[in-house]
Amino acid sequence: MKNRNELLKTYIPIAIFGFLCLTSVGLTNVVGLSLTILFSILYLVIENKSKMEDIRFIPKNILADIKKYWWLILIPVVSSIVSISLFKFVLPEVYSYLYASDTKPMLSFGKLFLQIPQLLILAFAEEIAFRGFFQTKLCNITKPIWAIIITSLFFAIVNFSAVPISSLIYISFFIFIDNIIYGVIYQRTKNIYLCTISHFLANIIETFILFFYLFY
Repeated sequence: MKNRNELLKTYIPIAIFGFLCLTSVGLTNVVGLSLTILFSILYLVIENKSKMEDIRFIPKNILADIKKYWWLILIPVVSSIVSISLFKFVLPEVYSYLYASDTKPMLSFGKLFLQIPQLLILAFAEEIAFRGFFQTKLCNITKPIWAIIITSLFFAIVNFSAVPISSLIYISFFIFIDNIIYGVIYQRTKNIYLCTISHFLANIIETFILFFYLFY
């Protein structure tokens, strides 16, 4: 009975999380992602009774882990540079439509620096949800490599948007690859902050590259 209860405590949260991720396809990305993050954080707080160590909040290891895994942290940063640069040349028409029409109004110089704290908070929240919660739960029922792959796949699904199929495949591929790296970082360090640093750096570099391409 105990084993059954433990399994239910693992499978039910995973199923709810997966369902919320899939709702982002039918709803807007923001709504679907927000519901997913909210559920994950609430569940972790209730389950662990605010014991931060149980969701791998280990700030004392950050500097040592950065020195050891700096190259892993920087891979998503390089990936962001490559993906945005290639996108501009591989799919120029779609690039112009997506970024010039939708993104340019949000990337004026005055608003650019206001996005920095927003990107940091978003990266932290996403890492809590997808690494601290989902990947950790999956590791209880499958091998870490499959947990990382499944988590990355669901993150890519959450970020689906109404774009031509070629663009969707292109964008989702790089999102998936970046999340594989975040998953590996978390699996090796069990430190949510390190994933957040890598995720935030990738997002901020991507934002500044877009600003440069759109305005210069």
